[in-house]
Amino acid sequence: MSSSKPNLGFLTLGVVIGGIIEQYDFLVTGTVASLVWPHVFFGPGTSLAKAVFTSVSIYGLGLIIRPVGGYVWGHVGDKLGRRNALMLALIVMGLGTLGMGLTPAYTVIGSYGLVLLSVFRLVQGFSFGGEFGGAATWLVEAAAKTGRRGFWGSWVGQTLPLGILAGSGAFLAVSLTLPTAQVYSYGWRILFYIGFAAAVVGVIIRLRLEESPLFKEVEEKRQILSYPASRVWREKITTILHLSMLNAGIGAAFWLSQVFGISYMTLNHISSVGATLTNLAAAAVAMIFMFLGGILSDNIGRKWVIFAGMIFMVLLAYPYVLAIGSGYYPLALGMQIAFFSLTVGLAYPAQPAFFAEHFPTKYRASGVNAAYQISQVYGGGLAPILATYVNQALGGAKHAWPYLVALIIAYGVIALVGVLTLRETKDVRLEEVGVVGQ
Repeated sequence: MSSSKPNLGFLTLGVVIGGIIEQYDFLVTGTVASLVWPHVFFGPGTSLAKAVFTSVSIYGLGLIIRPVGGYVWGHVGDKLGRRNALMLALIVMGLGTLGMGLTPAYTVIGSYGLVLLSVFRLVQGFSFGGEFGGAATWLVEAAAKTGRRGFWGSWVGQTLPLGILAGSGAFLAVSLTLPTAQVYSYGWRILFYIGFAAAVVGVIIRLRLEESPLFKEVEEKRQILSYPASRVWREKITTILHLSMLNAGIGAAFWLSQVFGISYMTLNHISSVGATLTNLAAAAVAMIFMFLGGILSDNIGRKWVIFAGMIFMVLLAYPYVLAIGSGYYPLALGMQIAFFSLTVGLAYPAQPAFFAEHFPTKYRASGVNAAYQISQVYGGGLAPILATYVNQALGGAKHAWPYLVALIIAYGVIALVGVLTLRETKDVRLEEVGVVGQ
């Protein structure tokens, strides 16, 4: 049996840096899809609302394909190790990001640009399908005997606001430095080239990290499964589906605020720079709630922290939609911060430990990936597409807002039902997890 103990601080730093790079690549694409692509990849006869809807839909492809990536990278993580899976996924992410940055505009190749964007977006999404499950499994397993799995796992959550700060901050820097015409011409592409270069750095960093001690024990005992990703579906399908309901709500809160929210603000007379600043402010404040959520999850339990965040999602749905559609910037800024911090900021950091504690080591990466990523099909990936469609079909905020409120509440209720069906896991011994939450 392996006796080496990982340096948790160094491991966390390495996993978080790699996660930030993946989040940067993924999230800068969301910002650019909402604010730039409608002006670059569409002909002059296309309305702005239709261009935004199409661009956000292309962005949504990356979310919808993530379960496929989760299946593949979970299998790799349970067969070859958590580190190897995350390194390979980061390489693929970098290539997809570079491809987007090199895609010619409508004036060069017409609508074929949208086809290329769709392909590269699918590559991005496939790669990102392994990030949460691999990182959560790696860190939580390394912290198995610390009594603070919730806190250490919450660092996976910190990659969200840090990635937003990096991605939105970079976009803001380009927007403030270059004239709008140059941002649309080449400025946005610089962000993707930076993302590719950062991915190369991230791979080098992850090469220096130590493998999960629990995975090494399974490997040394020759207990590696032949098909872990399919085995977990046969043995843990109920747990997977119930856990997916949690992230359907949390993911919807994230993507509705970070992608749909900023495009909705711009359609209601708030500048793209101003809308981007609301994301930056929300991310900065959410970091505090991420720490709080992780610490609380080790004390009062994972499920009750998640439950609280989803209660806030339901309660804030009405004021949030009215605020971001009001055209009044101070109100939109305040509610963007409140909604994101009290929903995603509070609930998300409890997820890594909670998810990992429901699966045994032999297929933990596959199980966590499956539960997290299938929710993107009906949660994170679908929510901003539905919201954008509703807003376009009903002619804007005046008629669409009640349906947008109902959409947010519905996702919050889905998550609440899911969390109430699951057992608390903060006191389980991770290396002894067999059947949990059934």
